[in-house]
Amino acid sequence: MNLKNSKFYKRIQTLRHFSKEKILKERTIRTMALRGVEMALSESQCNHDVDAASVAAASAWSPPLSSTSRRKSPAGGAAKSKMIKKKTDTSPRTREKGFKPVQPASDEDNDGAEVNGYIELNKCRYRVACSGRVDATTSRAAEPLFVESKSTICVSNSRYAMIGRISRLLGYKLVKESKLWNILWSDSFPGVELFKNMKRFQQINHFPGMIEICRKDLLSRNLNRMLKLYPHDYKIFPKTWMLPADYGDAMHYALNHKHTFILKPDSGAQGRGIWLTNDLKTIGANERLICQTYVYRPLLIDGYKFDLRVYTLITSVDPLRIYVYNEGLARFATNKYVEPTPGNANDLYMHLTNYSVNKRNSQYDLCDNDDCGSKRKLSAINNWMTRHNYDVAEFWSNVDDVIIKTVLSAWPVLKHNYHACFPGHDTIQACFEILGFDILVDWKLKPYILEVNHSPSFHTNEQVDREVKRPLIRDTLTLVSTVLADKKQILREDRKRVKQRLLKSKGDSVLRPRQVAGGAKPPTNETNVATAPKPEAGSLAQQVAWEESHLGNFRRIMPPQDASRISYYSKFYAQSNQVSIFQETAASKKREDLARKMRLQIEEKRAKAEQMLLASTKRKRPIQPRSVREKHRQYMYRLKENWIPGFVSEAEERLRHTWQQMRSEAIKNLKITENIYALLYELGHLSNTDITVFPSLYHCLQIGYDIKGAT
Repeated sequence: MNLKNSKFYKRIQTLRHFSKEKILKERTIRTMALRGVEMALSESQCNHDVDAASVAAASAWSPPLSSTSRRKSPAGGAAKSKMIKKKTDTSPRTREKGFKPVQPASDEDNDGAEVNGYIELNKCRYRVACSGRVDATTSRAAEPLFVESKSTICVSNSRYAMIGRISRLLGYKLVKESKLWNILWSDSFPGVELFKNMKRFQQINHFPGMIEICRKDLLSRNLNRMLKLYPHDYKIFPKTWMLPADYGDAMHYALNHKHTFILKPDSGAQGRGIWLTNDLKTIGANERLICQTYVYRPLLIDGYKFDLRVYTLITSVDPLRIYVYNEGLARFATNKYVEPTPGNANDLYMHLTNYSVNKRNSQYDLCDNDDCGSKRKLSAINNWMTRHNYDVAEFWSNVDDVIIKTVLSAWPVLKHNYHACFPGHDTIQACFEILGFDILVDWKLKPYILEVNHSPSFHTNEQVDREVKRPLIRDTLTLVSTVLADKKQILREDRKRVKQRLLKSKGDSVLRPRQVAGGAKPPTNETNVATAPKPEAGSLAQQVAWEESHLGNFRRIMPPQDASRISYYSKFYAQSNQVSIFQETAASKKREDLARKMRLQIEEKRAKAEQMLLASTKRKRPIQPRSVREKHRQYMYRLKENWIPGFVSEAEERLRHTWQQMRSEAIKNLKITENIYALLYELGHLSNTDITVFPSLYHCLQIGYDIKGAT
């Protein structure tokens, strides 16, 4: 008997399931109540539009909100406001806690005066002191529209469990990729089909085309192109060549400058395949590598070389909006730095700062203190700079400038790909992305961009990782404007539009007008107004307002705060007017030549195929009679039978015979056969054929006779 199929076993499993759900529900209610009380008591102001005793309960995870807007949590899971009746509560619980009824005040009394309100959580009432009434018109004007349903996130394509845990704490519901998720978090670049199939309320954590700055070869190409267009502004990276396209230029530079070069794979990661050299002649002419001049005087802390991992969030590419997280990581090498020489060029623990490389060294320092360890926070680096009288504000301004210019180098591709993949996203931005910028600082405190990681590691192996990456994920999910999209409303509009498109008459148009920047609506005629759904007015303004009010530990660097910097960066947008954004480089010229050759080959193959097709379609020759074919066969046979070889000269034959005799005598006199045979015998390479053809030589060798010196 199988116990698992019995009713008793199934009943036990059902009871276990019910008990687990009950325990989980009670724990959730208790946690939400405690957090709700803390948030309610931390409120500085509250709205007083409906009643003097009505208070909105904030969500468990959202930070304290301002008085000008009543926001729900980004996941839509905010607790609803509980309206307390005007009549007094004479329950024993109220009398025990000493609460006094609050009489409703008039509008004149509420303006600027302090009022008291109640908040009721878990069947308990608490008194909250709130400031006076807020202007309702101003509050409603600045208040965006929010989602009523709970937001969902799919993390099945991510290997970091921390993202799912933080999302659950923020109120998101974890779903599979096949469901209608609001956010899809993936570690790798998704396919184009996924982008095109996304709904208008969905967001993904990658921009199409961001690989233009996340691959080493494409990043080098874009930065070199911008350096040629703006030679005084784009000195933000070491001199770089892409091999084999720029092999000649690199060799010419190496002959005139005595430098150490660092070579990297064009699409590698985690420090794999990186090495240093002083001689570029050791590189093959056809190897695909990225060659850079080595920054031989970096900034050192305690004698160790380090680089900075700066986390950057891009929420929009048109218009371009970039945020930098104020906290990050400084990754140190594990051997003290010495300028590169042929003797220490192979010491990767000295010259590379990658965590995946240095963690294998026994000198790797695991330290919980901010001022020690092989991995530290950026705040510790700022403190070190302050102690050594460096200008920290100017340094981070230069770092922000490097990040902005790096993103602008690929901005035309990002803008084009975004509009091609998401022509209908008019409510919220379809993408956001966290990038990990690796910045190297030299001894003059000048930052250099090394590479950009499209999927930075979110492993939390150390305490410093947990202190940096957990708040980063939390602030990112808070900053993105998922809550501004109403999933149900958008699905209803899409179904209605599909229905209208199927039932429309000839000549009618049901195209949805595209939302333009600044909230302006495109011109529409009366027929379109009746059929097409109108986009929400000022959707871009709502997103900007949401981001500015939920920055967390982020700071906005693009558009910059300074108006003069806005005009400075405006000139870099002019690159979109170029015929080709990859023109006038050695690599592009070589690619154009290769493309031209391939095009000619394709045209030749096509012409040849057309000729063969024409030849096969031509009328075939008629089959000749059998008598004619037999006559032709007999004629060809007679030609072969009467064939006479060409003239052979007797003098040439005698000369050939004489040379053959001379060759045989030379072989015999020089004992070439005996020497080779003895050598093969000594090496043990004699085959059975050699023994059979020369039995006498083999016998002499067997008895120890020297066949080389015999006469």
